[in-house]
Amino acid sequence: MDEYEEIPWSTLLTEHRQGRAKTIYLAAAVIVAVVIGFVGIRWFTAPGHGEQPALAAPVETTTTETAAIEPESSTTTVGLSEADLMAVVPAVAELAAVARAEWFVTDYFTVDGPIPEELITAFVNDAAIPDLPTGDGAGISYVEWARAFDVRPTTSGYVISVVFRSLTEEPDGAFVRGPVRAVDVLIAVEDGETAVVELPIPILPPVYHTIDGWMVTSGQAHEEAITATLEYAGMFDENAEVIESGAAGPEWRVVFTVGDRSGNRWPVVMRSDTIPGA
Repeated sequence: MDEYEEIPWSTLLTEHRQGRAKTIYLAAAVIVAVVIGFVGIRWFTAPGHGEQPALAAPVETTTTETAAIEPESSTTTVGLSEADLMAVVPAVAELAAVARAEWFVTDYFTVDGPIPEELITAFVNDAAIPDLPTGDGAGISYVEWARAFDVRPTTSGYVISVVFRSLTEEPDGAFVRGPVRAVDVLIAVEDGETAVVELPIPILPPVYHTIDGWMVTSGQAHEEAITATLEYAGMFDENAEVIESGAAGPEWRVVFTVGDRSGNRWPVVMRSDTIPGA
């Protein structure tokens, strides 16, 4: 009889969350350490934190009391502005540029009324912007999502490559998803601020048709794996159904379906090689 190691399934979700939490805490600790070092340098180099002035000598008086001049105290508060943070942690400037680019693409290719003020102010102050679609005569178009997939630094900021998909209104009032498109967005970063310095530049979206890597299995996964999969799937859909399973050496793969209120069902998978602690 084949023997299988029991998987501590009830703890998988907890371990996954703990793993992500450790990664987040580590990244935060690195950023905090850099910022603290920066603040420390600013503190020591700021006026009032060099050599301390000598204490003034007591002053003799004609009375029986002796007065002393207390040393003058000074306190310097060094604030860390957004510009300082961007200068010391380049990742912050990059994240700000990415956020600006994704936000801009969403507003730029969405048409559902007057041009929003946020779109106009996203450009640099001296931008010469051509007429944009707006008003009653314009068709309705919504950006469903926009995501950056490449970031390239320039002398004044970043070039952010963004993919997005739009929903457009048909004559009958129905909305249809369009193809995935992509643009380059030129973002300037200066003194803690970001701005768009050019109209979107159309580019080809990233398409990966040359990558192989599907997990090939044979036979069936063992019963313990299927039972554990269904127990786990219950968190997403209590009516989950296993439609396929298989093994690849000591590893296994179980395909099951989950649904929502629409009545549609989607195939999803659990694999032993992607489970922490399995």
